[in-house]
Amino acid sequence: MWALVPCAGTGSRAGAEGPKQYAPLGSQAMVMHTLRALAAVERLAGIQVVVSPGDDYFAAAPRITGAPVFVAACGGATRASSVFNGISAVLNQGAQPDDWVLVHDAARCLVTPADVNRLIDACQDDAVGGLLALKLPDTLKQERAGRVCATVNRGDKWLAQTPQMFRIGALQAALQMAGEAVTDEASALELAGLSPKLVEGSAQNFKVTYPQDFALAEAVLAARCAASS
Repeated sequence: MWALVPCAGTGSRAGAEGPKQYAPLGSQAMVMHTLRALAAVERLAGIQVVVSPGDDYFAAAPRITGAPVFVAACGGATRASSVFNGISAVLNQGAQPDDWVLVHDAARCLVTPADVNRLIDACQDDAVGGLLALKLPDTLKQERAGRVCATVNRGDKWLAQTPQMFRIGALQAALQMAGEAVTDEASALELAGLSPKLVEGSAQNFKVTYPQDFALAEAVLAARCAASS
């Protein structure tokens, strides 16, 4: 069982100087929080990070204890292409097509080992696999020309999170068929006619996307640090 972390984004929406995954949160870069949480999951054989060609951040990054971290400079122009290329890197590390891979956003830096283990427990005997997700908590509006045109029933709506856990071979084939337009791995499996399992996640497992998200992530990390001291 492997983790795959696409880390080739530019972070243009975050307002950070350079890729947002390397922006500081507390005493370390955002991506290091992500990797430390994954490395603490004992069932992972390794973590494959996918960076852009020429990205040398990890040459001098702090070492992480736990599951070994491997870095491949094979990131593509889209998330889908980075994950697809990363799967080849995982297979080159000795993984097999029937092994599970958990794809996780580098910018979901507040994920916990408990979150990941809950997903593994729920999906390891499933025929398809699944993803962490959160039931939509707010009223959902549909917009037309800047105004509300309908209120959408939220009863069956979920916000997709990561990790997303699928068999390596099945995910590779689904991504190859779906192309680069899909924005998460579950979408590729859905296009292949499969129905991934929804596993309840955590509101704290949000993706740091906009400038204001950094302050919220730092507040959560500070609260966790205070609780553990």
